[in-house]
Amino acid sequence: MAQPFSGIGYIPSADELIDIAFGRASKRAARVPKGTVETKVRAKERDRIRVAGSILAGKLREIVSRFPDLDRIHPFYRELADVLVGVDELRRALGALAKASRIIEGLRRAYLAQVRRATTISEAGRLRREAYGRMASVVKRISRYLEFLREAVPKLAKLPSIDPEVPTIVVAGYTNVGKSSLVKAVSSAKPEVASYPFTTKSIVLGHRDTPRGRVQIIDTPGLLDRPLSERNKIELQAILALKHLADVIIFLLDPTMTCGFPLESQLRLLREVRGSFPDIPMIIAVNKADIATEEQIEAVRRAVGPGVMVVSALRGDGLDDLMEEALKAVFKGRTGGAEEGQAGERF
Repeated sequence: MAQPFSGIGYIPSADELIDIAFGRASKRAARVPKGTVETKVRAKERDRIRVAGSILAGKLREIVSRFPDLDRIHPFYRELADVLVGVDELRRALGALAKASRIIEGLRRAYLAQVRRATTISEAGRLRREAYGRMASVVKRISRYLEFLREAVPKLAKLPSIDPEVPTIVVAGYTNVGKSSLVKAVSSAKPEVASYPFTTKSIVLGHRDTPRGRVQIIDTPGLLDRPLSERNKIELQAILALKHLADVIIFLLDPTMTCGFPLESQLRLLREVRGSFPDIPMIIAVNKADIATEEQIEAVRRAVGPGVMVVSALRGDGLDDLMEEALKAVFKGRTGGAEEGQAGERF
């Protein structure tokens, strides 16, 4: 399933639109019919107005048509677009382009009629220049909206193609606790992995094929322990993934604190996520078992409970069992608690 902003393509600037329209109009108007000089000039000027107006109005309509209906796309993508570029600003820009297209079309028709009634060569030329000037003025008035779209489209085009209907595991936790390493180890995703916070600047999507079908595994930007109103755009992407996509959450904890954040801060975030998404099954996993001490792992068990899983995304320890539990929870939720398959079936 393609994400709704993937096919928008290049957005020209106001100057580019004007140059394209008037340039093509000049070439088209080089072909004039036979007749008197006055007849030829009027035909030439009408052709210029018709072609220039049609191109400008048509290009603007075409740009608007490339965008999806913001009221009909999945709420995840609509809210994510709001985080990244602002949906109200997007609607305003598209509305301005649509209105400009209608105004230019009206100018085109009005000036074609005036040139048709022109009695002299100079009058026909003046009307054509006037039409060009007014059309160009309309385009220049929406130049800021075109620039907004030119900046917004690359951000929207980079969004992964997530299918909300496909079973989804979302990996969450503090920054640098090993989420990207985990997703890389258990799916087809190839996220950037580094030893500093905020490596994951956007949502990364991976897939895993199972006997029950394909599942999506999402690596989210790291969350920090602070109120929702204080979260940045990177963190809000993670929250939207949890809100709209997650069938199960794998919450990673780093007891070694090599992530740069104390365990208590991570536990506070865990409690916040649990409280915010009480209806989504959650699996809590201690990562970095390859370097964690038994005392550090026990500290997590005392705080969280005995059901916590222990894994090493780097070395692969415990990942099969972790994914077994996650996939059971995913498919159980999707089938409303129906029987999960044959005994002993591995996902």
